[in-house]
Amino acid sequence: MTKFAFVTGANKGIGLEVVRQLAEKEYHVFLGARNEEFGNKAVQSLGLSNVTFIQVDVTDTQSIKDSFNQIADVTDHLDLLINNAGVAPDFHILPSEIKIETLRQAFEVNFFGTFQMIQTFLPLVKKSKGGKIINVTTDMASQTLFDRGETASINILGYNSSKTANNSLTLTFGKEFGSNGPEIFGVTPGFTTTDLNGNTPGGKSTAEGAKIITDFALSNTNYNGKILNANGIMAW
Repeated sequence: MTKFAFVTGANKGIGLEVVRQLAEKEYHVFLGARNEEFGNKAVQSLGLSNVTFIQVDVTDTQSIKDSFNQIADVTDHLDLLINNAGVAPDFHILPSEIKIETLRQAFEVNFFGTFQMIQTFLPLVKKSKGGKIINVTTDMASQTLFDRGETASINILGYNSSKTANNSLTLTFGKEFGSNGPEIFGVTPGFTTTDLNGNTPGGKSTAEGAKIITDFALSNTNYNGKILNANGIMAW
């Protein structure tokens, strides 16, 4: 039976590499992207017959519903939903100087977008035996680690707090799902050089960052309700 995965924000960076790695593991992967042109180019760049472009803007309820209908036309189950779409609109902006619109933008994508994706696609994930929902997060969202200075000391309110809220969402759904499934957990790839951080040098490659996510996605260990980094379960 074919396994299906849907990855949002997947036309570049870590998302695109997650699509590649899952497709190479014989998943049929739906590559989600907001921009149709960029999404189709990303599919072409992979050159894999088991990757399909799905247009989705996670800030748009109708767009999410449309993407659900497109996927439901192809399959009655979804084995992996990987909520990778995210924005960091406030790099280099002090918390005291962030505009409310910028803060809302971060939450609109990183929190409300992830929430709507989970709520919409839950029926398809539930129909998979061993279905998983994976929320991509950041170690800077860990209140414990950030306070101790054990993460990058990038004190940005919008990105960090919206991802902290994302972690809370992961925990809350995990409590609801319990041992009955599906499984939901958060994964941070750690510092990876991508467009999100202005391609800051010194981080992991996108392939290395993506492998942390795909390894957990394909793991037989149950991590329901947990937040994970490359070393396993982390404080949040």
